[in-house]
Amino acid sequence: MIRSMTGVGRAEGVVAESGTRIAVDIRSVNHKYFELVSKLPPQLVSYERDIYEIVRRKIRRGYVQLQLTIDEPSTATCIKIDWEAAKRYLTLIRQLKRRFNLSGEVDLNALLTLPGVITTSKVPPGQNRLWRASRKIIGEAIRQLIRMREAEGTALVKDLRRRINKIRRALHYIRERVPKRVAERRENLIEQLANLNIQANSKRILEEVAYITERLDIHEECVRLRSHCSMFLRALRSSSTSGKKLDFIAQEMLRETDTLAAKARDVVISRRAIEIKGEIEKLKEQVRNVE
Repeated sequence: MIRSMTGVGRAEGVVAESGTRIAVDIRSVNHKYFELVSKLPPQLVSYERDIYEIVRRKIRRGYVQLQLTIDEPSTATCIKIDWEAAKRYLTLIRQLKRRFNLSGEVDLNALLTLPGVITTSKVPPGQNRLWRASRKIIGEAIRQLIRMREAEGTALVKDLRRRINKIRRALHYIRERVPKRVAERRENLIEQLANLNIQANSKRILEEVAYITERLDIHEECVRLRSHCSMFLRALRSSSTSGKKLDFIAQEMLRETDTLAAKARDVVISRRAIEIKGEIEKLKEQVRNVE
């Protein structure tokens, strides 16, 4: 699937043990190669290379900015039950009941309020735990980014196909015009020779006329340009096509258009060639945003 190089993604999550909130923002724009700029908190700076590899495996090209922020609550605590202490309390309570012949059941709320049964402590988020959580959130942010790049890529493909079809229509008019243009030029040459009292029926003169009119023939350029259009459309359907390949094809299309415009020496063909060149320039501009 064709992807755009422009997109944004965001994902958030919480480390369950500590309540630490993690947020990842990632965005990308056009670039000739892949480049990643990361802004990380001190706790995760040592994982910068790991983050680079994670992003690089998913994104082939573009200037990517990734920002990871951590919000650690100041009241993050861990609550634990001391099972041994609770067991000792229950044993003592049962002994009291038997010794003094007391009735009633042990109240849970009363048991939990006894000293040492419940303990609380601060929970500093361990680096490994923090990294595992961050890695998952980074992955989700990248998926959000890719979805947006694919959506924009779909829109790009529609626009590129529309422009290729416009080029094909203009090329069709040129191909219809070429035989007429060659015949007109041949007749003009013969007429000019007649005005100069030169017999155009001699073999040598006819060969020269044929040579001059042959130089005006742009059939080969039209065939190659049409072939490049088909190649461009096939590339759009390929899952492995890169923006660089599309740009190369567009450049070849522009070269063939320049050649046929220079050879034709015809106002009608020149106008159509200008239309084609305008569409190719727009193609090249759009292709610069393809991954």
